[in-house]
Amino acid sequence: MTLTQVAQKDFEDAVRSRMVWGVISVFVAFIGFVLLVAIGTSDSADASADLALGMIALFSQLFVPMVAVIVGYMSIVGERRSGSLRVLLSYPHSRRDVVFGKLVGRAGVITLALGVGSGLSMLIAGLVIELPEIGSVIGVLTSITLFGVGFTGLAVGISAGVRTRAKAMAVAIGALLGFLLVWDAAAAGVYLVATGSLPGLEAEAWYFLLKRLSPVNAYRAVAQGFVDGRLQSFFQLGIEDVPADTTQDQLALSNRVDGELPFYLSNWFAALTLTVWAVVPSVVGYVRFERSDL
Repeated sequence: MTLTQVAQKDFEDAVRSRMVWGVISVFVAFIGFVLLVAIGTSDSADASADLALGMIALFSQLFVPMVAVIVGYMSIVGERRSGSLRVLLSYPHSRRDVVFGKLVGRAGVITLALGVGSGLSMLIAGLVIELPEIGSVIGVLTSITLFGVGFTGLAVGISAGVRTRAKAMAVAIGALLGFLLVWDAAAAGVYLVATGSLPGLEAEAWYFLLKRLSPVNAYRAVAQGFVDGRLQSFFQLGIEDVPADTTQDQLALSNRVDGELPFYLSNWFAALTLTVWAVVPSVVGYVRFERSDL
């Protein structure tokens, strides 16, 4: 059994277990809720469409990683727990095939689920409001899918690197909360130690790179180019020394860094960061899995 066969079997098992359909249902319900809010708070169809797309991008910061963690965190440790991992490893293939086959399979699950869910949601939206430009819709949905794949890789890596379901759940939830609530505060703390002051309206470029190494912030950077207005963080922690009356335009990255933006603050680099998050945690998990006893 090769990596491809492991991935195919894992994907088919997920479909048979109704995992895909559960994620699709939740995603459609999520976007349906966003559409209702957008329609209720806008005066025109165009405004509703732009607001809906922006709200989908905003709430996906919380929704997508939660779904990806659920899809991936039991991918390997669950089979270890049930004993089926011994059966899987009795076939002539390596543990590497298992880990990366699971990664490909679960990435396929999250991609299919978000893709089908998005398609159904856009179909529903088209019957209710005028859709934004198709390029913006495709851009946001591609960003969401890449974000989901990145967190799926993190979850699979965690699943490969621990021995029990409880540990996998604890580490996965801890990572999720860390990226959502702690990362930006930690980056500001590093800046304070390095410079003696909190980051203000203008700050060193390396500070924004440090923030963007988080998959959540990397996703925001990618999706930002496809929504109307600035895509804010889902949790506003107020840890920067920025005046309260600062406008959204002033908070644009191009206005906060002196001179031309370096390449590592470009959108393509943020997309690369999400790709790294999809792969590197699985590599680390594989190394731990390779050295562990079943």
